[in-house]
Amino acid sequence: MKTITLFQRVALIAVLVLPALVYIIFVYGQNEVFFQTLDYVGEKVYDEETQDTLYYEIPAFELLSSQNRPVTKESLDSTIYVVSFFFANCPSICPAMNFHLNEIENRFKGYPDFKLLSITVDPDRDSVEALAFYQKERNYSVDKWMFVTGGKEQIYDLAKGLFLNAFEDQTAEGGFLHSTNAIIVDWNGNIRSRKDDSGNIVGSYDVLEVTQLNDLESDIKVLIAEYERDKHNLLDD
Repeated sequence: MKTITLFQRVALIAVLVLPALVYIIFVYGQNEVFFQTLDYVGEKVYDEETQDTLYYEIPAFELLSSQNRPVTKESLDSTIYVVSFFFANCPSICPAMNFHLNEIENRFKGYPDFKLLSITVDPDRDSVEALAFYQKERNYSVDKWMFVTGGKEQIYDLAKGLFLNAFEDQTAEGGFLHSTNAIIVDWNGNIRSRKDDSGNIVGSYDVLEVTQLNDLESDIKVLIAEYERDKHNLLDD
């Protein structure tokens, strides 16, 4: 078996991470007026405590990862993450979805504040142990990619709050229907997205479509740049 040298490992990581770093350096060198950001998804809501109108935040959730660790909205604060739905016994779309999401994970392997969150729609079968086997069998990163399970009703309600679909359907292959789309959630729990050519907010990205997958990658870079800029500004204040 051919051994990968340290130099080769460093070179590989550089190739994967460099595009995002170049983007960050580029936007830091621009005037504020040229700084690109993503739009917020969802209607603004009135907060009685602050008496202010705030951007829509995703619902609170309590799930368990394949590593048997709690995963909550609060535990993902200060993290940019991509959310999708799947199930381990899916006979159709899930393998292709996760193949493409694995490419996204590899692109941002070197950025510590980025993760993927894949939520099962079949928690009765997808236990913590089953998800651990699923993840290990496919060699998906346990550091960057969280495969999670939980209560069925909580998961289906959460899908609605994420503007995605997830529910049982005995007429569907495998007995479940779920979106092939994924969303980006920012460090404050807001869903973020680009606008299309007509000025409408896209909202989510079909990871089975190459163009939308490329858009997802590009928009993650935009959000990383925004996050790093905001952290930099906080340090300067």
